[in-house]
Amino acid sequence: MQAIGAAIQNLLLVAHELGLGTCWIGEILKKEEQVKELVGATDDLELMAVLSVGYSNKTTTSRRRDILENIVSWF
Repeated sequence: MQAIGAAIQNLLLVAHELGLGTCWIGEILKKEEQVKELVGATDDLELMAVLSVGYSNKTTTSRRRDILENIVSWF
């Protein structure tokens, strides 16, 4: 399971680098049979997540990372 999560995260990062918008949809377990039918997956496969990938209709702006002292309050 952890390897699958890591692989999905890497796919999302690469897609972002290519300028694609993504969404990790994990709620497929409730509708696994319908999703399998929709994507043509056979019963011997277990679906773990659905990823939507495409070009976003929103433009993003790059953000400058703040320094740690402005983010974390030290007690």
